[in-house]
Amino acid sequence: MIMDERDETIERAAEALSALAPLKGGAVARVLLAVRAARARRAPVWLRVSWWMQDTSVSARAAGLMVAASLAVGFVLRGAVASDENIRLARTGGGIVALQPVANAPAEPQAVPVSMVFDLANARSVAVVGDFNGWDPSAAPMKRIGGTGPWSATVVARPGRHTYAFLVDGTMLVADPLAPRAGNPDFGGDASVMMVRTP
Repeated sequence: MIMDERDETIERAAEALSALAPLKGGAVARVLLAVRAARARRAPVWLRVSWWMQDTSVSARAAGLMVAASLAVGFVLRGAVASDENIRLARTGGGIVALQPVANAPAEPQAVPVSMVFDLANARSVAVVGDFNGWDPSAAPMKRIGGTGPWSATVVARPGRHTYAFLVDGTMLVADPLAPRAGNPDFGGDASVMMVRTP
C-alpha cells in the first residue's frame, strides 16, 4: 500500500505563490542592500529606548532590576552595609561586634618548601629558576651533593601549577628530565611543570 505524502496546505500555498508575478531581475538584491544599509545605520537613542520599552521581555528585566534595587535599599536602610559611622564605631570598639571569618584558613595559601634534585656531572653551577622566584638565577642556587653527586636545592612555592627550569653554568636553560614539559614564554625554551600541593 503506497501512502500519499502530499500535504494539502503546502499544495495550496505553492499554488498561491506560483500565481504571483515574476520578480524583475535585481529586485531581491536591491531589497537586501536596503535592509543591510538600514542595519548599518544606528538608530537614534530615543528610538532605541522606545523599542526597548515596547519589548515584551522588558517586564522580566525591569522586575529583576526593581528587586535588586529594593534589596540594595533595604540593606542600606537596615544597616547591613557598612556606613562611615559604623566603621568609626568599629574602630573605636563602640557598639559593633566584629564579624569573624567563616573559615580559619589564611587568605592566601602559604608557600611550601619543595626539594629539587638535578643530575648533571659536568656542570660548574646550577640554579633553579621559575615563575615562583621570578626566574631569578640568584634566588635558588643548587649545591652539589658530595664531590661528584647530583645538584640539590630547596625552593619555596605557593600551592598550584608552576613552570621552572635549571640554569646550567649561567647560560643554558635545561628542562627537568623527570618532570612534564611546558613551553616557557618567558625565555622561549622548554620548561618543566611542577604541581605544588597544599600541605
